[in-house]
Amino acid sequence: MKNPMRGESSIRLAVATCAILVGGGVRPSWGWSASGTVKNTSGTALAGVSVTVQDSAAIATTTSSSGMFTIGSTTGLLLDPTTSAAWGVRSSASGLEIQSPVDGPLLLSLLDGSGRLLWNTSVQARNGLALVSLPAGLGSGAAFLRVRHPGGEFDAAVTTGPEGVRVASHLAAARALATYPVLNFSKSGYRDTSYSMTMATATGLSITMGDTGTVAMTCPTAKLASGDQTKTLTVKGVSRTYILHVPSAYMGSSSVPLVVDYHPIGGSASGEESGSPFKALTDAEGVITAYPNGLASPNLGQAWNVEGCCTTADDTDFARAVVADVEKVACINTKRVYAVGFSMGGGMTHFSACHLTDIFAAASPAAFDLTQQNETDCKPSRPITMVDFRSTGDPVVAYAGGHSALVTGMAIDFLGAVGTFQKWAALDQCTGSPSAADANGCSTYSTCAGGVQVTLCTKQGGGHDYGNATVAWPILKMYTLP
Repeated sequence: MKNPMRGESSIRLAVATCAILVGGGVRPSWGWSASGTVKNTSGTALAGVSVTVQDSAAIATTTSSSGMFTIGSTTGLLLDPTTSAAWGVRSSASGLEIQSPVDGPLLLSLLDGSGRLLWNTSVQARNGLALVSLPAGLGSGAAFLRVRHPGGEFDAAVTTGPEGVRVASHLAAARALATYPVLNFSKSGYRDTSYSMTMATATGLSITMGDTGTVAMTCPTAKLASGDQTKTLTVKGVSRTYILHVPSAYMGSSSVPLVVDYHPIGGSASGEESGSPFKALTDAEGVITAYPNGLASPNLGQAWNVEGCCTTADDTDFARAVVADVEKVACINTKRVYAVGFSMGGGMTHFSACHLTDIFAAASPAAFDLTQQNETDCKPSRPITMVDFRSTGDPVVAYAGGHSALVTGMAIDFLGAVGTFQKWAALDQCTGSPSAADANGCSTYSTCAGGVQVTLCTKQGGGHDYGNATVAWPILKMYTLP
């Protein structure tokens, strides 16, 4: 059988109304997409990674809290640049004629601009030609013909309409200009990474970004022994103490995160170590924990100064001193220091996120809110991930917020769980609406500046309760300081 497409010096193609010009320096692209996960060299997902397309600033996204990204374009025309010029396609009275450099089975798919499958079939190419009839009623508009064969795939832009299917542009000319995009990945503190696409669709990509090493993480010569020790510091002339907890899984040869865990009002460092739900999870990973002791409140024992309540101590300087002291003796990653706390300790966790974003990568408070007394001065220097836990039946810090005069002479007014959630969303420049509550009662603003997230986990009923560390810790440890 003679191939009617061979031997022609030029191919006459029907021009549709949505045909795309491929001359004049235009770099065509059509219907490509890529998705996957970005991680660091330790395998931890990286949130807030900027994903852009080389030479196309208009196409960009950022990775989610779980390191996931999806990016793509449905504008223009994309042809497989690896395909030889022996491929071709043109419309005929009965459908399409496909010039193929290989004989054998071809799988044809017709998709619309959003990637929705309109129709598919399989045909046999013989003597370099395959003929295919297309069904009526495909509708009108731009479409995309993909021809898969044992050696790869061939793509062409077409249009559909009452007159049938037509090829949208001169394929040989378009192929000469077409190129698949190069994806660029960037995040402060990590080496820029790129990925060159080789096909129109790439899914399940795994991108690894190495740390720039800008923060020195030299481990102390002597390995810190496992166990607990009470450490004493002098902060602005005041003697302060904390418990340094080193789990048996700590090896001392590579850096690990540090968790600063704040106790409730009337509590203590030792009490928080016993009651906190985080220790059971972090110990297994060799994570170091510091349990600071607050100073005396007027009437309810040890507490924290969160502006308006509940001591007059400088607890932000104390927190800085604790982290610096741990760094001297333990091999910690200073980009991965996290604040957690319960009740008044949750209040100090909020306060740390407001004023100490240069040392804390993320925070998880429980059973406390921001207050009218401290919200005005809550001006974090950068967006920070917050994972907050509250119970609707809390009799101490009402879920709805309100006035509290439990500490003598230091009355405060809580914003409430939802008010605090919305305040952090505003501080972190989150957009859109939060997700619906999941099985753990957690609702999240996931589109926030710097790739951070703001989560409120609500327990129906309950009381003055600790948070759920099995929810919080996997989120916290995904985040690092910029």
